[in-house]
Amino acid sequence: MSANPIQPGTPVLLRGSFIFAALSAASGVMLGALSAHLPDRLFAVPGGRAMLHSAVEIQMWHALGLGLLSLNAARLSPRLIRMACLCMAVGMVLFCVPVTLLALFDLKLGPVSIGRIAPYGGTMLMIAWCLAAVSALKVRPGFF
Repeated sequence: MSANPIQPGTPVLLRGSFIFAALSAASGVMLGALSAHLPDRLFAVPGGRAMLHSAVEIQMWHALGLGLLSLNAARLSPRLIRMACLCMAVGMVLFCVPVTLLALFDLKLGPVSIGRIAPYGGTMLMIAWCLAAVSALKVRPGFF
């Protein structure tokens, strides 16, 4: 048996989900250090440090969750778990990136703050967790 938990026959989406999770965790560590050590004057908005810290916290928890879902996908409903992984990755991007860009740069899309995208990402994350739960209802024999 291979020491690599991602086997060669694993669908591309699940392999990509695991890679995305690992890279999200790595960037989360970097952003966490930035959140902890960046001088207050370099945050673009009031409360920017707390905002960035929240984005990092969401990113790290969901990177861990996405990695675990990817590794356990073979035991769960294949279609639902793939949908859950995809929703989680999209949700992480739609939530964490806008909040980070708002905290550090107060980025705007025309007259609208980029932070207005974050609720869509949060909704995608909730949908992802619900899909993950439903995928466990259709478990493969021997899982539980």
